[in-house]
Amino acid sequence: MNHYDALIVGGGIAGSVAGRYLAKANLNTLIVESAFTPREKPCSAIQFKYFERIIGKKIPKEKLCKNSLNRVCMEFPNGKSLKMPFPMLNFTRDVFDNWLNQIAIEEGAKFRDGVRCDDFKRINDGFLVSLHPKHEDIEKVKTKYLIAADGLCSCLRKKIRPQDYTESNPGVTLNYYFKNYNEGDLNSNTLYQFWNINYSNLMFAWAYKKNDQWVIGTGHTDNVASRCDKLVDYIRDKYNFNGEIIKKEGFVSKFCLYDPDHVYLGNENLFFIGDAAGLIDLSRGLGMDAAALSGRYLAKAIKKGTKKNQNALKYYKKYMKKTIKKIKKNSEKQIKYLESNEELQYYLKKNFLKSGLYTYFGTVLNKILPISKFILLPY
Repeated sequence: MNHYDALIVGGGIAGSVAGRYLAKANLNTLIVESAFTPREKPCSAIQFKYFERIIGKKIPKEKLCKNSLNRVCMEFPNGKSLKMPFPMLNFTRDVFDNWLNQIAIEEGAKFRDGVRCDDFKRINDGFLVSLHPKHEDIEKVKTKYLIAADGLCSCLRKKIRPQDYTESNPGVTLNYYFKNYNEGDLNSNTLYQFWNINYSNLMFAWAYKKNDQWVIGTGHTDNVASRCDKLVDYIRDKYNFNGEIIKKEGFVSKFCLYDPDHVYLGNENLFFIGDAAGLIDLSRGLGMDAAALSGRYLAKAIKKGTKKNQNALKYYKKYMKKTIKKIKKNSEKQIKYLESNEELQYYLKKNFLKSGLYTYFGTVLNKILPISKFILLPY
C-alpha cells in the first residue's frame, strides 16, 4: 500500500498550486484528477495580471490565447456604455490547467488522471483513501493530509457536509461558442460586459473571444437558456455579429453559494481549497485567484504546522482570514437581490467610482505588495 504525506483530490488550479508548493516543501504529494487531461472546464478563464504572482510563475505566451484581452466595454442598464483599457490574462482551462499539472510534477508531485476518489475514512495517523482508476480495480492508499480541491460539487465535502447542498438550483451559467462568424463591430481584444437583469442576475453577462471562437454567455437563477438567446439576438443586432453556434456549455451547482457562511476550510487534517472550500465570489465573478491563493496558503500552513508539530488548520485559517472576510462582505452586494434594471442602474452609479478607484490602485499596489496583502480584484 502506498503512503503519502498529502493526497490532493482535484487537479485544477487550487489542487495544482497546492501540490506544487507541498512538493517544493519536500512532502510526498499525490494529485488525483477524475478526468483525463487535458480536460475542458466551464470557466471564463480570464484573470488579472497579479494572478501570475499568486501561482508563483510567469505564464508562457503559448499557454495563453492567441488573442489578448486589453480593454473592457461595460454596457449599463440605461443603454450607455463605457470603454477603458484593462489588461487581462486570457486562457483556456484545458491548456492552462495542464500546464499547472506539469509544473507541479516538475517540483516533485506525483500526478494521476482518470482517477476518482470513491471514499475515505480516518485512521490513527491520517486517512485510508479508496482510489478508483477508470477501467481498473479500486486501490487503497494512506495519507497524512487529505485535501479536497474537487470543485463546487466536491465529493469529499458532500460526504461530511451534505447540508451545504440543496435540491434547488441556486443559479446556472451558460456559454455559447461561435465559429464561422462575421465579427461585425465586435473587437477581438475587448471583454464586453452587459449589466442587465434581463440577461443576468448573478453579475454581468459577457462576450469575448478566445483564440478563433467567440464566447457569449450569462448566468441567471431562472430560465438561463432563453436569457442567453435574447443576449445573442441583442449582440447580433447591435454589433452586426453573425456566427454559427458550435457548442453550448453550462454549469449548474447545487452548492449553497448564497449562504454567507458557505466557506469551509476543513477540520483537523482534512482541508478544503478553491471552489470546494466555497471560495468563489459571485459579486466579482471570479474564483481562480482565491483558489490559487488557498492552495498556496494551505501548503504554507502545512509546512509551518509540520515544522512546529502543530495542527496546520489554525495557520490555514489565519492566512485565509482576509480573503474570507472579503467574500462574505461581497455576498451582501450580489445583484441577485435587486428586482429591476432601475435598481441595478442606481446600484452601479452609487458604487462605480469607488469600485473603479479601488480596482485601479489595487492593480498598481498588487505589483509591489506581498502575497499576504494582495487585493482581490475587481474590488
